[in-house]
Order: sequence, then structure tokens, then C-alpha cells
Amino acid sequence: MRTFRKIAISVTAVALVAIAPGAKAQETEDLELMQTFLAIMTDYFEIIDSTHGVASNPEKAAIMQMQKIQEVYEQRGEKAHSTEVLKQVLEDSHNPTIRNAAYMMLGDTLKDTGRADEALQLLHQGLAENITAAE
Repeated sequence: MRTFRKIAISVTAVALVAIAPGAKAQETEDLELMQTFLAIMTDYFEIIDSTHGVASNPEKAAIMQMQKIQEVYEQRGEKAHSTEVLKQVLEDSHNPTIRNAAYMMLGDTLKDTGRADEALQLLHQGLAENITAAE
């Protein structure tokens, strides 16, 4: 993926230099414009690379999906509804990374929706699970 990005940026830079008139390409304004464009393209390819990194890793994708579900419920004014999804993740998953993310997200949601005691109980449960796994 990184090789593709470097090639695409190089091709874009060559195209910009070829398209720009010879004398104008040396002008400061034109060079600054090209630099800005290349910076934008570099950022764009970094976003693509990052998205690919998340999408190609099931753990990262699951965590991102949980965050997106939580975000949608929050935008709808129904933040508490995400607790059911996160509880289901804890029931269904045995993956420690996914479970840890679910524990933390669920703990935050419970706390934010006025259920601090339940959040503490859940976070203690996650902590105990991690201590056992670490031994």
C-alpha cells in the first residue's frame, strides 16, 4: 500500500510539473500550490492506508464498529441503547482485545447515562478478567 502511495504521489507531481508552463512552474505561487496539492494527496493516501489497516484487522474493525454504533446512538439522543450492543459483544466474544474495548466503552456509557455503580461493577469485572489472564 505504501508503494502505491509513493507512486501515485510521484506521478501526480510529474503531471503537475508537465502541465504547468515551464516559466510559470518556477514562480513561487505555482510551486506553493503544487506543494499544497502534494501535501493534501499525501494526507489522503495516509487516510486510505489507515482505513485499510483498520479494515483488514478484525479486532480493529470490531472496535471501530462498536465506536460507530455508539456514535450513531449518541447522535440520535439514544446513547443508552448502545449498552445492549456492547453487552452482547461481551457475551459473544472471547477475544481479549475486543472485550477490553467493550468493557471500557460500556463503562463510559453507563457512567455517562447516570449508572455509575453499574459502570464500576462492570469495570471491576473487566479488571479481574485481565488480572486472571495476565497470571
